[in-house]
Amino acid sequence: MTRPLFHGDMLTRLRDFFPETVTIQTPTETQDATTGEVTTSWADYAGHVGLACAQGPSGGVEVKQSDQTYVVANWTISLSGHYPTITEKMQAVIDAVAYEILLVQNDSHAQKTRLLTRKVM
Repeated sequence: MTRPLFHGDMLTRLRDFFPETVTIQTPTETQDATTGEVTTSWADYAGHVGLACAQGPSGGVEVKQSDQTYVVANWTISLSGHYPTITEKMQAVIDAVAYEILLVQNDSHAQKTRLLTRKVM
């Protein structure tokens, strides 16, 4: 018989390490019949609203062009739990700020999920 490496209550007891909440959203694309323009709308993903998380910057770059300058900021969002159905097609929203999910990482013990994300400012 094998014993789990982590106690089942570990993440609950570490709630102070996950002080924020995140909502995962799924996209729906619609195409305008007249112009052919595609628009994307976002809806909350069932069972993935108000999840405990912690976030922090993990890099980025400032892009300077002749007519504009913008920043692409990379962020890591750690979720307090295992969420294997989150995909890179979704987005994460914290405090009304949307983050594009670039990579989803689930740990080998099925305890935590980490999202590598970016936002353009």
